[in-house]
Amino acid sequence: MRFGQYEAHYRAKGEEMSLVLPSEGGCQCGEIRYRLIGEPIFLGVCHCTDCKHQSGSAFGMSLRMRKADVELLQGAPKQWTTRSDNGNPKICVFCGTCGTRLWHGPGPLGNLSVKPGTLDDPSQLAPRYEGWTKRKLPWLRIEGLEASFEEQGSSRRPASAS
Repeated sequence: MRFGQYEAHYRAKGEEMSLVLPSEGGCQCGEIRYRLIGEPIFLGVCHCTDCKHQSGSAFGMSLRMRKADVELLQGAPKQWTTRSDNGNPKICVFCGTCGTRLWHGPGPLGNLSVKPGTLDDPSQLAPRYEGWTKRKLPWLRIEGLEASFEEQGSSRRPASAS
């Protein structure tokens, strides 16, 4: 299984993520509001350099959603483009007033990676996967993960899942 194949993994196992829909979220200052109306594809933890910088923390999280399942309710987010650790362009969408990163994308498959911390109630979700573990901080342990990947798109796995 590759990091980018979470959707096929969930479908093969007949699983859906647990998220009450619709579910709303927004930026820190309240200028931008959005609504999720469809089932997430996956929720993952990322240890890449960019995600750590963006989150200001030890890792970042991404809730993969189909673009059609994310509705902008209020405001006009701004965006800029950077290169991710794997070299691909990444569109970063954020609030121009408070700077909160809301999502990345759309990516090559037309999906968005919503920042789950911007949901009004992110407690419904728990990550199952982590990527870029070759850049994971050595003291960090995340319980309950099904799989860990050394990079994004890599089939190589570290010795343990957390």
